Amino acid sequence: MSVSEDTSSAPKGPSIVALIGVVAVLTLIAAGGGWLLGGRLGLAEAAKPEGEKPATAAEMPTGSVVPLKPILTNIKIPQDVWIRLEAGVVARPGEKVSDELAATVAGDFTAFMRTVNLMQLRGPAGIEYLRTDLQERAVIRSQGKIEKVYIWALVME
Repeated sequence: MSVSEDTSSAPKGPSIVALIGVVAVLTLIAAGGGWLLGGRLGLAEAAKPEGEKPATAAEMPTGSVVPLKPILTNIKIPQDVWIRLEAGVVARPGEKVSDELAATVAGDFTAFMRTVNLMQLRGPAGIEYLRTDLQERAVIRSQGKIEKVYIWALVME
């Protein structure tokens, strides 16, 4: 009697070429869907709210920009969170912001940042409220010489 050998082999798994093909097709579908969705939603127009018109030259601040020294302080709640704020102020046209006034405004900003809690800084609305609060303090401290406050960087650790 002859012993016949069974030459059946284990089933083969998918090839690497098939895997690359599937990934490429899915990537193209995702890119096409993103492009269509972006066009439909008008992401370029989403930056401007519908009721708002573009700023004209008359509405843009025309005063000189004075950068403030970076402010590094901890906040009130939680106290182990540190904030670095880089901001600048815009003087009203015809007004000059002296170094002493800039230092006073920066000191006022530091004192204010020590009263802020972390929940107040959540999201874009929180940053906008912070900018508005800082602007109000700067206008009061400068007796109207400062027109606007810009926040260039806000880092929390």
